[in-house]
Amino acid sequence: MGWEYALFDANWNAMESGSIADVIAHAKQKNVGLLLWYNSGGPHNDVTEAPRDRMTTHEQRVKEFQQLKAWGVKGVKVDFWQSDKQDRIAQYRDLLKDAADFQLMVDFHGSTIPRGWQREFPNLIGMEAVAGAEQYKFREDYAAKAPWLNTVLPFTRNVAGPMDYTPVTFSDAKYPHQTTNAHELALSVVFENPIQHFADSVESYRAQPDAVKTFLKQVPTAWDETRVLSGEPGQTLVIARRSGNAWYVGGINGQDVPATARVTLDFLKDGSWKAMNIVDGADDRTFSAIQMDIPQTAGMTREFAMRARGGFVLRLERIAR
Repeated sequence: MGWEYALFDANWNAMESGSIADVIAHAKQKNVGLLLWYNSGGPHNDVTEAPRDRMTTHEQRVKEFQQLKAWGVKGVKVDFWQSDKQDRIAQYRDLLKDAADFQLMVDFHGSTIPRGWQREFPNLIGMEAVAGAEQYKFREDYAAKAPWLNTVLPFTRNVAGPMDYTPVTFSDAKYPHQTTNAHELALSVVFENPIQHFADSVESYRAQPDAVKTFLKQVPTAWDETRVLSGEPGQTLVIARRSGNAWYVGGINGQDVPATARVTLDFLKDGSWKAMNIVDGADDRTFSAIQMDIPQTAGMTREFAMRARGGFVLRLERIAR
């Protein structure tokens, strides 16, 4: 898929077959940077997921980060923070500083909300602080609430800073999602996080239509410009984001009834644009994709039909004259 990074999740230090050296060698062969998961504890939590007791003190972190740097690992994901007490806030900041000394990126999971730390520590590339897609495994009531919640989060939680929701999950966990697949695809644009953790299985992504796979290969995580085109929390939302010369539009419907999004393309410069539009298909688990050229003129508006809890994406790239 051309994705730059992959996360090696909890308990990687206790693999039943192979070794961390095998994974590192494979990642280097594929030119994929690795992020490794850690438990933040320490005495402040009793969570048994491992590795743990490596991120609590400065000495522990320096020893671990030296090893990661030698392995060529690109960053860490540190989980289970448990509180916002003063010593935890200090641990967050000290960890970011120690990681920066070794040129390692940091993602915080099970964490506090963003507090502007990325301005001081540009190696901070994500914070969870949200009831994200993993809740499909843990909370029976989550699936029914998620379509509504997805239209609320961009106005609330994501305003505070990067949000590691782990989106774009087409297959079902314990509690099946009620969002359509096009809604899930649109979350790659609607939600913002410097490294977007697409959290579905390899088999799921490989099984998607070519247009969807192409879109997921192309969609960036760093944006030059963002515009909210329309929206009402709890109902619908359409966001446009620009990266370089390409615009990406993501629209989602959080309601139990179909909706139509009217999108005015006044953010485009006049001229002809090559567009890929992926919308809801005939049922919740299928897509319909259209590739077209759009001759843009000021104030041109297009309509996109969304199924109940549905969505759409649009990628626009200017055709060179």
